[in-house]
Amino acid sequence: MAHIKSWLILVLLASLLAGCTTMSPYTYTGAGVGGALGAGAGALIDDKNRWRGAMVGGLMGGALGGAATELGRRAADEDNRQRYGSYPANPSQPAPQGAYYQ
Repeated sequence: MAHIKSWLILVLLASLLAGCTTMSPYTYTGAGVGGALGAGAGALIDDKNRWRGAMVGGLMGGALGGAATELGRRAADEDNRQRYGSYPANPSQPAPQGAYYQ
């Protein structure tokens, strides 16, 4: 039974990490900034146990900062696709005037 549990945990971790393969570097930056701000705010808010407040605030801030950055990036990509059509398949092709690439 322990063997099955360890395989299930391994599959769960692999599936969680597979979702992170398409994120941009900006998402990691947003998660880091959100985590730092959340940890600072959590430490200030929790008067009884500052470490607990920093941990909870950092986790929540990191998750929210990363999610907000990723959603903003996807919205910008969708807006660019609607304005300028699809991106060229070959990056060496000239981009439409005013197009933005990440």
